[in-house]
Amino acid sequence: MPKAVVTADRFDWGDDKPPRTSWTDTIIYETHLRGLTMRLDGIPEQQRGTAAALGHPRTVEYLKSIGITAIELLPVHAFVNDRALVERGLSNYWGYNTLAFFAPEPRYLSSCNPDELKSAFKHCMPPASRCCWMWSTTILAKAASSDLL
Repeated sequence: MPKAVVTADRFDWGDDKPPRTSWTDTIIYETHLRGLTMRLDGIPEQQRGTAAALGHPRTVEYLKSIGITAIELLPVHAFVNDRALVERGLSNYWGYNTLAFFAPEPRYLSSCNPDELKSAFKHCMPPASRCCWMWSTTILAKAASSDLL
């Protein structure tokens, strides 16, 4: 298993705060980052299927319009393609073959900046919207993201 150490975490979370949405008012939408944003109208072509699209105002507008208060993402961490898939000309769409839990999958970044995912979490929902963002298959949650990411 590859191991890593975070040596610098200089991301500015600003005044980002936990949303404090009660569980009785929480509506969780489990989704795949790429699948959610790849064909959503109003997202710039170069951002579709990436973390930048997740934080785009059009994505936020869509989620709010259907009453979502929390989103749980299927794996967004770095993963590898199985040899059997590669030999068939296929790729691992779902991302369940983990390479590094706390490293974002490069295919989900529109830039080479690994902070793109943190930025999406920060900008996707302003604190006033009371939306909580969760990162599935890890213990990361938007409600406590400034401590964990």
